[in-house]
Amino acid sequence: MAEWVDFKKVKEAVSIDMALNHYGVNGLTKQGDELRGVCPIHKGARGSKNFTVNLQKNAFKCFSSKCKAKGNVLDFVAAMEGCDIRTAAVKLTEWFKVGESQSSAPSQDEDTDQRIEIQRGIYRNKDGALYEVLANAQSGEHFEPLVVYRELFGDYQFWVAPPENFGSQDSRLTLVKPL
Repeated sequence: MAEWVDFKKVKEAVSIDMALNHYGVNGLTKQGDELRGVCPIHKGARGSKNFTVNLQKNAFKCFSSKCKAKGNVLDFVAAMEGCDIRTAAVKLTEWFKVGESQSSAPSQDEDTDQRIEIQRGIYRNKDGALYEVLANAQSGEHFEPLVVYRELFGDYQFWVAPPENFGSQDSRLTLVKPL
């Protein structure tokens, strides 16, 4: 019997922008909350802008009469891979390690109100690479606040950095999608 897949959890954890990055789809022009450009599914003509992604709705649509693909991140991966929705959800779960980073809330102690809490979510650095914030922590030696995160590409390496690196306009990583 096939393993059960929580489609809702996959769609909440993986944005269409993350899937585009996975496939190396770049060169889309950003206009407000939308990206436009050549359709990566049917590989449209260079310079065409018939493929549209709405980042807020986490959905896409190709307006080409050859393609007409549309839907959410599951539909996008299914179209790119030529597979069904369930297989697309399994692939996304494996690629982005959905469900493997669930952690419990940090322990409560007398210093909690002095710690800077960084929101769990997907963050992007200035080069466009995506990272997932997993937990807030503190150093064992000086009890300095730290953030545990991992890259959402390559080997999915884990990293630790001070909270100042996250969330603001001048920081190295800005929030793309809260979890």
